[in-house]
Amino acid sequence: MPRTTIDPTIAPEHDALLAHEAARAIEASEAAGEIGLRMQLTHAGHELTTLDMPPAAVALIRRLLKEMGEGKAVTLVSDEPEITTEQAAKLLHVSRPYVVGLVDKGQLPARNVGKQRRLLLKDVLAYKRDNEAKRREALHELAALDQELGLR
Repeated sequence: MPRTTIDPTIAPEHDALLAHEAARAIEASEAAGEIGLRMQLTHAGHELTTLDMPPAAVALIRRLLKEMGEGKAVTLVSDEPEITTEQAAKLLHVSRPYVVGLVDKGQLPARNVGKQRRLLLKDVLAYKRDNEAKRREALHELAALDQELGLR
C-alpha cells in the first residue's frame, strides 16, 4: 500500500503564534457559517494566485494549525486505510459472511493477508454509496407505481 510520511515538525515559537492565530481565524469563519476557504498565495507582496480549498482540506488545515499553535509536533501521513471483513460488515450493516460473499463474487475487491481478507476503505464506501443509490432509485420507482395504481 502506498504510504507517505513527512517527518514530525515542531514550529518555532513565532510560527506557533502565527499558526494559532490562523487556526482561530478559520474557526471563526466556520462558526459564522462560511463554507470553504479561499487562499491567496503571495510572494513579496504580489498576489500570485487565489485558490478555493475543498472543505475536507480546510478541516485538515485547521487541525494542523491548531496543533502547531499548541506547540505540538505534527506529522502528515498519507495512507489508503484497509479494514477487515468484520469492520466492512459493520459499516455496511450486514453480516461478515455476506461481505465475504461479495468478495468471493468479485463485487468488492480485497487482498489476502494470511487467512484474512483486507478491503480498502474507499472501495467499501464506494460500494455503500452505489448500493444506497440503487435503493433510493428502487424506492422512487415503487412510489411512482403506487401513484399510478392509486394506492396513495
